[in-house]
Amino acid sequence: MLALTIAATVHISVMGSLHPVQLALQPAKDAVLVVEMQGRTETLRGDRTVKITGPVRVAGPGGAMAQFRLSAPGSKPREYVGKLQVRRNGAELLAIVEMDRETAVAAITDSEGSPGMPFEARKAQAVVTRSYLAGARSRHTGFDFCDTDHCQLMKGLAPADSAASAATMITRGQVVTYKGDVVPALYSASCGGHTKSLAQSKWMGAAIPQPGYPYFSVACPLQGRASGHGVGMCQLGSMEIARHGRSARIILGHYFPNTVIDTLEFTAPRDEVRPSAPKLTVVPKNLPPLRTLAASVDTDARVAP
Repeated sequence: MLALTIAATVHISVMGSLHPVQLALQPAKDAVLVVEMQGRTETLRGDRTVKITGPVRVAGPGGAMAQFRLSAPGSKPREYVGKLQVRRNGAELLAIVEMDRETAVAAITDSEGSPGMPFEARKAQAVVTRSYLAGARSRHTGFDFCDTDHCQLMKGLAPADSAASAATMITRGQVVTYKGDVVPALYSASCGGHTKSLAQSKWMGAAIPQPGYPYFSVACPLQGRASGHGVGMCQLGSMEIARHGRSARIILGHYFPNTVIDTLEFTAPRDEVRPSAPKLTVVPKNLPPLRTLAASVDTDARVAP
């Protein structure tokens, strides 16, 4: 286990890209919500919906986390598990959900994935997602992260039976570390054949998530047009590596050289028992070299002769 302990919850601003001036709140099935609004408290259950036009706090009975649906005019409801706080942000509303970090990992892994994504690539995505949530700092004032690609994409609760939820459970607590610190693991859709270092990407100043890890530039099995900043894990490349029989551990070792996979401790008690995981070096010296692949983004990959 890492000596570093972190909070078991994370605060994420949701639906900000919709610029809401009004929100609709409804309990999820069988949930009970305690809503504090305009100096009064009411209990919300069943199919009742409350319109939110100003500051509000929402939790379950006794301040517990609860499952609820939230929507803006013209948008589909999104489901979350946690505690909701709504603030004014100029003419708009700022909705912040405090949620269990692992719940957030599953939700982001689900949103950042794609249909048919190999499961080992999904596991790698869960680890880098968790690493970013645990390692990135000073992204926003007043909350930790947003639900857009400025931080990580999140569209609501991941289904319990989804591959993202399974990948999150299997990798529970696992993060990428470098010299004892959690790496705020960056990733992009496609690096175009070669990932970048921070210097190559022209990332400067406070925008750098953490300067401690140098983000080595490495070759990627897929060639083609780049999409995104190109630093860290290439999502299309990770999928191609997984399709050729490599594990999440190999994927992480390829895109984050000289790092270690470790397991975080959380400051809050957990309801379920979590077995301790051994520390794993993701780039052991006796690891066979990654098979060379030749492909463009638009065609099926093949093993190079």
